[in-house]
Amino acid sequence: MMKILVIGPSWVGDMVMSQSLYKALKQKHPHATIDVLAPAWCKPILARMPEVNRSIEMPIGHGAFDIKGRWKIGRGLKAEGYTHAFILPNSAKSALIPLFARIPKRIGWKGEMRYGLLTDLRLISACFNTTSNAL
Repeated sequence: MMKILVIGPSWVGDMVMSQSLYKALKQKHPHATIDVLAPAWCKPILARMPEVNRSIEMPIGHGAFDIKGRWKIGRGLKAEGYTHAFILPNSAKSALIPLFARIPKRIGWKGEMRYGLLTDLRLISACFNTTSNAL
């Protein structure tokens, strides 16, 4: 079974728009489990998205690097057995938790020099041409 961790955005509008990804994933993979790692304020928004199994609170604030904290979160999430991670923010630090969790398929935008952190690096312009290729 496909078990997905989404590293969610830190902005309310981006979080609302991320639901289109969850819907597309569920349409293509109906039995997939989707969990979202996001700031605590996102919980009420994510609770209204039927595609999301659970919201996991991200205790590290937006902009903070805190590599030790990210390592601890990643190692804690390793036990969940995620098969895929979708990293929505463009920062390199946002791709660290899925790497530390040893999630085998880590998908995200090219962003800030994330070449070694992602296993499936996407160019944003190519993804807007067709959504089915992005999933």
